[in-house]
Amino acid sequence: MEKLSVVLASDEFEKLQAGCMMASVASVSGIEVNVFVTMAAMTCFRQKTVADRSFPKIGEVGQAAIRKKAPLFSDLLIQGKEMGSLKVFACALALDLIDSKLEEMVPVFDEVVGVATFLGKAEGGQVLFV
Repeated sequence: MEKLSVVLASDEFEKLQAGCMMASVASVSGIEVNVFVTMAAMTCFRQKTVADRSFPKIGEVGQAAIRKKAPLFSDLLIQGKEMGSLKVFACALALDLIDSKLEEMVPVFDEVVGVATFLGKAEGGQVLFV
C-alpha cells in the first residue's frame, strides 16, 4: 500500500484513538497518509475538549487510556506528522456547522478543505472510514 486515507467522522473516543493509531503507524511505516476530520469528530479536536479530556462519548477502554496517560489521538497524529508523511485536513462544512474556527482546534491541521478536495487527495489509495 502506497497511500492511505482515514476519514474520522465519529465523536467516540475509542474510534478516534483507533483511526489515529492506524494513521500514525502507517505514516511511520512509510505510507503516505491523509486524515480527514469531519462531522462529530471535529468537536473532539477543540483545544478545550482535549485539554479537559472532556470527550462526549468515551467507553471503558478510552477511560483506561486516559487514566494510564496513553498518547491521545491528537498526539498520535503529531507523531505521525513528525516521523512520516501524514497530513490532516479539517472539513470546511463541519467547522461551519459547529460554528468553530481552525484556531479553536488543536494544532494538527494542515488545511481546511471540502469533501471534493479530500476525495482528490484520497484518489488511488485505500480509504478507511472510522
